[in-house]
Amino acid sequence: MIPKPKRKSKSKREPNPQKQQRIVDPEAIEAARRDYCVFCGYTGGKRSVHHIRTKGAGHDDTPDNLICLCISCHSKAHSGQIPKKELVWFLELDQKRRGI
Repeated sequence: MIPKPKRKSKSKREPNPQKQQRIVDPEAIEAARRDYCVFCGYTGGKRSVHHIRTKGAGHDDTPDNLICLCISCHSKAHSGQIPKKELVWFLELDQKRRGI
């Protein structure tokens, strides 16, 4: 039997300083929750808070980056079917309606 060659260990990447310093704010996430989808207005089923600009890219849990979406819209946002510009527009509209 021929022995398998040993794999070279992958070098560990240096930590991203933005990720270490990003804001994690459970209160901001909770404040972003709505009883409706901000994008389509759906009031049934589950909704979740979506980061418009990803935390992985160094963006934070801030009111201008969090939008409450139904499961369908959340999936579309992640797949790129709903552009980030549209999410921002709907978020700003919702904030204006609520007087923020």
